[in-house]
Amino acid sequence: MTTTAFPLFRLPYLALNKVFCSLECGNLIALSACSKRCNRIVKSMKKELFEIRIKITSNYFSCKVADKNSKSWWVAKCNLDIDVRSFILSGEEMKITRVNDSFHISCPPQKRRLIIGSVIDHIVEIVQSRITTVEIRTNGFDDFLNFVPCFRNSREILFNGDTPISERDKRIVRNNVNFGTDLYYCRE
Repeated sequence: MTTTAFPLFRLPYLALNKVFCSLECGNLIALSACSKRCNRIVKSMKKELFEIRIKITSNYFSCKVADKNSKSWWVAKCNLDIDVRSFILSGEEMKITRVNDSFHISCPPQKRRLIIGSVIDHIVEIVQSRITTVEIRTNGFDDFLNFVPCFRNSREILFNGDTPISERDKRIVRNNVNFGTDLYYCRE
């Protein structure tokens, strides 16, 4: 016996909007990457997402998106080979694996900045909210300054590490973020 797919996109706009509003933030973000039409519908919805938190180190990246009900969705950079799907965001192909409410991204080191930037841009565009907090662990992270422009619209950026950040690097950071972004330089 074969079943036919439910004609979701043939629903009237208000009914379709109601269906999409009932989805959790992770499903909305994943759905928005499926097609231009899904992306347009997700972006047109009124969302009450309030928090985007990012943590990045020399070999790890995570992004947590939480909605008003504290339901959260995670993106993490790691290498998993289970149920891998390919997506193209901003012209960059990436392999994404979903494990419960987490999405794991596999990306080659030479494209890391482009892929992470594409993921961040997509999430910010879909949830229509500023990044709340970015934590950059500078230990062994020689090219951390290359990632700062990805977070230019953040409310706050924290730099943690054993070595203090030089005044020259602080100037580069200030020149690459918007006025009003709180910058914190901490030592562990």
